[in-house]
Amino acid sequence: MKRLPCLRAGLTYACVAMTMAMTMTTQVAGAEDLTSISVNQAIERALAGNVDLHRERVAVASAAARQLAAEGQFDVRLQASLDEKRESAPLLSCAPLCQDMAFVRSTGLALGVARSLESGGALRIAALAGQFVADQPSIAGNTYYSTGLALTFSHPLLRGLGAEVTLANLRKARIQQDAAQLGRQMRACNVVRDVIIAYWELAYATQDLAIRRSALALSQEQLHTTQALIAVGRLADSDAASVERAIAQRMEELADGEQTLYFRSLDLQRLFGATAEITSPILAAADTPATGAGKVDLAAEISRALEANPQLRALKLGLQLSQADVATARNTLRPKLDFTGSVGPVGWNTGAGESAKQTAGFGALTWSAGLAFDLPVQNRGARGQMQSAEEELNLARVNAEDFAMQLRDLVLRAARSIQTASTRVALGQREVGFAQLNLDAERARFQAGRATNNDVLLRQQEFKDAQTRLLRATVDQNESEAALSAATADILDRYGIALKGL
Repeated sequence: MKRLPCLRAGLTYACVAMTMAMTMTTQVAGAEDLTSISVNQAIERALAGNVDLHRERVAVASAAARQLAAEGQFDVRLQASLDEKRESAPLLSCAPLCQDMAFVRSTGLALGVARSLESGGALRIAALAGQFVADQPSIAGNTYYSTGLALTFSHPLLRGLGAEVTLANLRKARIQQDAAQLGRQMRACNVVRDVIIAYWELAYATQDLAIRRSALALSQEQLHTTQALIAVGRLADSDAASVERAIAQRMEELADGEQTLYFRSLDLQRLFGATAEITSPILAAADTPATGAGKVDLAAEISRALEANPQLRALKLGLQLSQADVATARNTLRPKLDFTGSVGPVGWNTGAGESAKQTAGFGALTWSAGLAFDLPVQNRGARGQMQSAEEELNLARVNAEDFAMQLRDLVLRAARSIQTASTRVALGQREVGFAQLNLDAERARFQAGRATNNDVLLRQQEFKDAQTRLLRATVDQNESEAALSAATADILDRYGIALKGL
């Protein structure tokens, strides 16, 4: 294989990637039709079609709908009623066992406005009108009209008193809305992380396939050299057998590599939300994984993860939900003592207009007031609800603390993986350079008759293995960086993703 200038100058991973990319361009093309895709294109397709993200959009919309429903608890309500009655009673002047009965037909109409109060009570103002007609022959034709205004106020004095209880559902709905937003953010972080990891696995398969094709090309080149030496009598015919065996092995490895690339392509397309079809394109990575310094500030990363991780923040919101349930349950332990009062002018006359004038003049004022008390003697329902709410709060606290521990563990593991992979990359770059030099030297000795085909093939295998290990280390570093960025929620900013656009 022709040595690139960068190999002579000292091998770097960029040089290796260039070598593999050139090999892919000349050799992978034509084996199967591949569709190149960049990491940003992969992320864009996943954000548009990923099923999990669609579910989170629905969850956020549902939470917004529940919040709207909770706000409706304090809507102003228009109320109206219309009723017709027929009442009968014995006449006061009727003798015992008298069958002469008085019948009264009445029609009532009420129009009002009502609203529940944040403090727990309710307020209603209504206009009332009624008509009463006597059907008894002796008093037929007597028609009376009643009108009135009524302001009704009801309010709990113990159980159900205060905004802490009445606004609990609304507060919970708002917390659930915030939790749904955090859930979508966490899902977006995880989806982007999974896409990036799947993409780098695709890149590994793409470049590993190029390495295998390059190894096959080296073996074929060695066979041509061997055949030329056999033709001039420097080698025996049997000397080609070892090279033929190596070529067969390289072709078998090549078939495995093509299958791996196909599977990694399916993995990535599944994250896109695409249906697997016979006609689905086989994807190939256009981007190559980059290497970084591999240094991680553990204290800063742990602090950032504990502060910004959406899932941990959502669990902490769950604590607020449980605390609201405890407050509501505690209130149910109180006895029920409700006040209801009503006040307003009324009118009563044989003429509708006169009745309305009486009402407007506030000449007759009616009022009522009352208390209603209720307390279950054992109160087991309220006490059980209270105990259940307290245990749910304890469970929410345990879940939040447990996830915080898991998050610390994840950050430490990801950071260590980054550092280890960075070390492997640095050593791998040196190893590839030495393997290339050894291969060149072994081929020169073979040309001089001081080495065998087996020696050259061994050096070729060492060179291939060194390239593969360097590639694996580079991919591992990039994947660990993606996992760390997802834990700290930095991955969205890193790729310029705004949740408003999802």
